[in-house]
Amino acid sequence: MFKIFEKILIQQIKKGDEQAFAQFYNTYKTKIYSFIYFKVSSGEKAQDLTDEVFMKAFQYLKDDEAHEIENFQAFVFKTARNLVIDFYRTRKQNVSLDAISEIASKEDISKKIDDKLKIEIINKYLSTLKPEYIKVVKLHLFDELSFKEIAEITGDSEGSVRMRAHRGMVQLKKRLKERD
Repeated sequence: MFKIFEKILIQQIKKGDEQAFAQFYNTYKTKIYSFIYFKVSSGEKAQDLTDEVFMKAFQYLKDDEAHEIENFQAFVFKTARNLVIDFYRTRKQNVSLDAISEIASKEDISKKIDDKLKIEIINKYLSTLKPEYIKVVKLHLFDELSFKEIAEITGDSEGSVRMRAHRGMVQLKKRLKERD
């Protein structure tokens, strides 16, 4: 979404326009759901947390004292990340790195199966990487976030994120080649 268009939508939301927020929701709901599902491995819980992410975002945007949001996508991913952390803090469960998101779409079923197999293979080898590489590679590969957006979400510098992604991808490619 264009940054200027995002800023216009944010201003409309601040004025109480729920349709403007619906545009953000429709644009990002699948990515946020996938991101959360990948971490919690439960469709029902992922949907609940996804809804909570957007409720919090809407409440934040309507708050007159809220800081300006420069990048809505980074903002909702950071909110989702924090909710997942809270979810595990309250339940003391482990995040499954082998969880694969299955999101309903209009794609051909054979493509879905093929994609799932590819993701399972990638996840298998991803889980052998250092944890700091796993997070960055998943956000970049699966959620298609830029390094700048990942840096905003994680609170790390863009250079650090870029370096970890590069190192993680090099190791991942090496492991995948060894498999063949």
